[in-house]
Amino acid sequence: MRLGFHYHIPAIQAGGQIRMPGYLGLFVDSLAARCEEVVCFQHSPVGDELAKIDYALKSANTRLVNIGPHTSIPVRTASAYANRELYHEWRQALDVMLVRAPTPLLPVLASAWNKPLSILLVGDYMAGIVELQQPGWRKALIRFWTMWYQTQQFSIAEDCLVFVNSRLLYDQLIHKIPNLVETRTTTLSEQDFFQRNDTCNKPPYKLLYTGRISAYKGLFEIVEALSQLINAGFDLVLDLVGMVEGGDPVLEELEDLARSLGVGELINYHGYKTAGPELLAYYRRADIYIIASQNHEGFPRTIWEAMASSLPVVATQVGSIPAFIGDAALLVPPKQPHALAGSVRELLENPGLRQNLIRRGMALAHDNTLEKRTGEMVLLIEG
Repeated sequence: MRLGFHYHIPAIQAGGQIRMPGYLGLFVDSLAARCEEVVCFQHSPVGDELAKIDYALKSANTRLVNIGPHTSIPVRTASAYANRELYHEWRQALDVMLVRAPTPLLPVLASAWNKPLSILLVGDYMAGIVELQQPGWRKALIRFWTMWYQTQQFSIAEDCLVFVNSRLLYDQLIHKIPNLVETRTTTLSEQDFFQRNDTCNKPPYKLLYTGRISAYKGLFEIVEALSQLINAGFDLVLDLVGMVEGGDPVLEELEDLARSLGVGELINYHGYKTAGPELLAYYRRADIYIIASQNHEGFPRTIWEAMASSLPVVATQVGSIPAFIGDAALLVPPKQPHALAGSVRELLENPGLRQNLIRRGMALAHDNTLEKRTGEMVLLIEG
């Protein structure tokens, strides 16, 4: 099968190599391992986006097609019509197009493609509006455009094979889209697993958060929980790994909160690390993984990474997290630092619980590798 892959995240080609963000590059390589050829339709980076393009594709049977600069959504939506001829040219050479959505280019692509189309739906624009730091009038315009886009997206999806990686979205769409498949998105390969029977063997015990550095990920609640545990006599440090969006003052605000609580010296920010060995190294030297997302969440791939590294997990009961991991982690309500602290304390004081969660998490992670999930996806697309 010759597969087109369309995504709005930017990529580049330089020195004979295609480069893109690590989490995406690992997925494309796993697709290429099962296809005759994969042709990626992606934007070129603008501004500081080049720093996020940190992974060189390893597959030789991939090509990159530039669909224009990764400018604002209104500009990309308007300029998408210029790509209609490009899609016309490629539709004869490709068997199917897989579109990672939501993407503002989907309506134009669907009208120009006129061949089998599959959609990998990984988010909900409407849910993301709550996170926008925008004036009220601008949020209202964004909400209006998003409602129009959602109508277009679901109309297109009715005639497509649709993969969705969110239980909430799956439940919303199961009676609306005839060919809907629930999947899990992941960065894990079978060689990425790190076997331990237990953690928390030597203080100071390392709490780890990886992912987007944002208030909506519950980082302030994690810092407050850390303070409560320190005051209770536990010897802990907190490691943060991830990217801060440009202009977001979250790190400075976290530092201010940590200093006011007396734990400023116990928090270490390590910056952004690319998916794969560089990122996995932080999981392997941690003792407990903690994520405290407040509301808008599909399912963080970081939980699979933590479980594959034999880490017990504390997470909040939001999005698809409860449905996807069940009793393989300790789950608490969002925005409750005391509950986070209580769960971490429970793990520190109960080796049997830690070891049970490590075993359950490892089993779940083995069921959610790139080899397994991408293999299922390609078989369904082919068939």
